[in-house]
Amino acid sequence: MIVISCDHAGFDYAQKLMKYFSNKKIEYKYMGPKEMNKDDDYPDFIAPATLEVLKNKNNIGIFICGSGIGANIVANRQKGIRAVCAYDTVAAFLARKDEDANVLTLGARICSFRACLKIIKVFLRSEFEGGRHIRRINKY
Repeated sequence: MIVISCDHAGFDYAQKLMKYFSNKKIEYKYMGPKEMNKDDDYPDFIAPATLEVLKNKNNIGIFICGSGIGANIVANRQKGIRAVCAYDTVAAFLARKDEDANVLTLGARICSFRACLKIIKVFLRSEFEGGRHIRRINKY
């Protein structure tokens, strides 16, 4: 399952992403704000969403804030989360292939929704290579 979360800055993108996933019949769970509130704080939504990602090893998180950086920092505080803030498809691909990333964070103020959707598609279809990367991941 895909866990979607955001703050006010990512609210519009999250709404568009849920519509996209619904149209594609992709299962997701939304754990962001119910309405747009410019005074909300991303940790209030991102922290619980990371716990949801950890409930199943096949879960993937997509978290959206203004830069993607704040959501990334909050997500990576949780043991078992390997979050990447990706601004392009290469970073998204390598994060899955080499690091077995289970959370993608995006910046709504950095990338267009169209660019974010391309990054998401690459992230979701990429797979962990394993091999020598397992040894490295097991070190942290």
